[in-house]
Amino acid sequence: MLEMLFKVESTLNRHINAPLLVEREAFLTHRQLQGTSCHSLRHLSSALLNVVRGLHLDELRDIDMDEIRKAAHEWAALQRSESMVSNSVNCVGYFTFSAKRWLLYLGRLKVPIIPRGRFADQVEDFAKYMTDERGLAKQSVRIHCYRASSFLAWFAQRHRFLGALRIDDVDEYLAMKGDGGWNRKTVAGTSQGLREFFRHAERRGWCKHGIAAGIRSPIIYKYEGLPEGPTREEVAKLLVSISGKLVPTLRAKAVILMFAVYGLRCGEVSRLQLDDFDWRSETFVVDHSKRGGSIKYPLQHDVGEAILEYITKGRPRSPSRNLFLTLTPPYRPVESTVLSHMTSKWIKRAEIQCRRTGPHCLRHACATRLLEDGTSLKEIGDFLGHRSSDSVGVYAKVNLKMLRQVADFALKGLL
Repeated sequence: MLEMLFKVESTLNRHINAPLLVEREAFLTHRQLQGTSCHSLRHLSSALLNVVRGLHLDELRDIDMDEIRKAAHEWAALQRSESMVSNSVNCVGYFTFSAKRWLLYLGRLKVPIIPRGRFADQVEDFAKYMTDERGLAKQSVRIHCYRASSFLAWFAQRHRFLGALRIDDVDEYLAMKGDGGWNRKTVAGTSQGLREFFRHAERRGWCKHGIAAGIRSPIIYKYEGLPEGPTREEVAKLLVSISGKLVPTLRAKAVILMFAVYGLRCGEVSRLQLDDFDWRSETFVVDHSKRGGSIKYPLQHDVGEAILEYITKGRPRSPSRNLFLTLTPPYRPVESTVLSHMTSKWIKRAEIQCRRTGPHCLRHACATRLLEDGTSLKEIGDFLGHRSSDSVGVYAKVNLKMLRQVADFALKGLL
């Protein structure tokens, strides 16, 4: 490995003669198999030399993060006098990153044990129930567990057992969060999550019956809160702004086209597989997050071109069959949160004025566009993967231009 990376004999000998040669080469080979370039491997190999010296490693031993941070700052202090080093902060960051990854790979990083919460077993059982029996999407399970865990962490400071819970405790918690700045929708969503948890808790016999039924939340009207999204012209402006041949740009173009043209959710895009695309018939399949089941979509030409360009020029080699991967090794399926932040960044960069800048605003824009083009609510609901066409009715509420046309037509017929 080292012979491939370093051609200058003196440099090669310095790397070969340093301690823990076998362990360093094994890690470099591991990173190469994950797609790390030779240029990056050379930097990493040099960083490992610094780590070995900074941590005084003549032989392997267990090391914790505090020791790594201390060694990183000591190493950076030595580098400040070097004319070639422009930023000692970067020395600290890369030293720490390299040491952590290497020691994790070797199983020698002492990771602090985070104590389990008092009701961790109950939350895990709740998550298993939602996944196995109710078939909820991973994101929905995560949100419900977060809401339950947050309440239980607060409750654990007052009582040791769920059997001592009273409805007044839930009311006090929700009132405290409301006074602390939560809006009505957040309080209502938390109330719903706690109702789900306590229904499960009552079935398990963890708490008294009637807690779930007694949880009250603010009234949220069916069409309260208009969906916000960019106009058709603003979406076109956004797509034009995403230009270039860099890998992050190629990935962003393909992802944002999926949001804008098909109104897909973050989880649906992050789960897309290479095998979901049938290039002969120009179709692809999406597993919907909320409604469940799969729907086959026609592959729009510009979307297909963007995806092909990403696959051929930007997607790294990886055993993963997911379409969209991370930008840095180890290459793995990209998380929904990454896609959300990426979309928000490009919308802001295009100077589009929109209160919400995540992928869901493009979903709203897609639905509004379909409605303006005369698509029925049922067809829009099927296209977007809604359980019910009633969920799409909110878009009709804000489509004032179409409503005015309907009103003008009706009035003319009456006069």
